[in-house]
Amino acid sequence: MTASMSDPFRIPDDDPSLTRRILRFELPMKPRDVWAALPTVLRGPRGLIALHRPVAEPDPMLVLYEFESCPFCRRVREVLNELDLPYESRPCARGGRFRKELVERSGREMVPYLVDEASSVSLHESADIIAHLWERWGGRERPRLARLLSPLETLSAFAGSGVRPLGRAVNRRVADRPTPEHPLELWNIEASPYCRRVRETLCTLDLPCRVYNIAKKSRLRPTFRERYGRVQVPLLHDPNTNTTLIESSDIIAYLKRTYGP
Repeated sequence: MTASMSDPFRIPDDDPSLTRRILRFELPMKPRDVWAALPTVLRGPRGLIALHRPVAEPDPMLVLYEFESCPFCRRVREVLNELDLPYESRPCARGGRFRKELVERSGREMVPYLVDEASSVSLHESADIIAHLWERWGGRERPRLARLLSPLETLSAFAGSGVRPLGRAVNRRVADRPTPEHPLELWNIEASPYCRRVRETLCTLDLPCRVYNIAKKSRLRPTFRERYGRVQVPLLHDPNTNTTLIESSDIIAYLKRTYGP
């Protein structure tokens, strides 16, 4: 974790079942949240559970050029959750400044693009990225069943992007805004519709973010629970303003107020 984990912030909700109820959609949900949940319904449990512990912590952190509604990026983000790996997201939504950086770095305007400096590897193509993540950081070949189901997974990932096509373009009115000095930090579960709304906003506002995945069974959950009192996502920390927030609506309002037009 980062230094921000020691901030004197504690989640006020004492209900230990809240995360489970959210991810099972048992809470009263507003229409906007139901819409945000549709990709999760189509993708099933993908990105919900940490299936395998990494053999080591990538140092420096993995960097992923991506945007929220890209179906191939979605598949990579799900595997990062399932392998319990943090990463830095550099949003490449249409009109964003990181697209230029992507072309300068890779020679192509195609996402996802993974930069793994710890392994001296940079990769396009979601299938190649996923295979690399499993072999290098999972310490094994990707499970055979997952490889066999890959075509179906791609179809359902496209379906998820079709029903929820947000986060693919940057708000033009933030084009001239300087990039924050430090990347924001998001504690995240890929399958959570509430985290999805925050990630979409980060893409729309062209904000880089360090993403700490704490899917179910994640090795980071005990530390998170000890520091914050319980596990509830999304949680955003902005080191530029020393602000820590929970609740997707509060986070989105803060992002728009602080970094919006």
